[in-house]
Amino acid sequence: MQIQKRMFVILLAVLVLGAVTLLTASDNSMAGVGLKQEITFTGPTVIGGTLVPAGDYKVSHQMQGTTHIMIFKQIGGKAEATAKCNLVPLNEKAKTTEQRYTENAKNERVLVEMTFRGDTSKHVLEP
Repeated sequence: MQIQKRMFVILLAVLVLGAVTLLTASDNSMAGVGLKQEITFTGPTVIGGTLVPAGDYKVSHQMQGTTHIMIFKQIGGKAEATAKCNLVPLNEKAKTTEQRYTENAKNERVLVEMTFRGDTSKHVLEP
């Protein structure tokens, strides 16, 4: 009798864990991107309206409702910026890590798009 109870509890736990995994996997709007990356800016860069200095940054992702947010934190420094981001599917996994920039009215470099090697989506940042 004890063995049957234990087996029932184990089976129930496996079923619950499987259901939770399926629900989170099917609702993952960040599928196809690495959750944490690193990036180096060679000069001051505007990200989501915030000017950050040159340097190495950790990039993480966060969902706020249906809004995808990218968070840039300077490694070994205090600079930080956040930007809303739209994920655009790629036809295949990205072969290289790339960034695209524009210039604003103050002649500052503005990050507008990023692709990380191995991801299946690119990040298009909102101004």
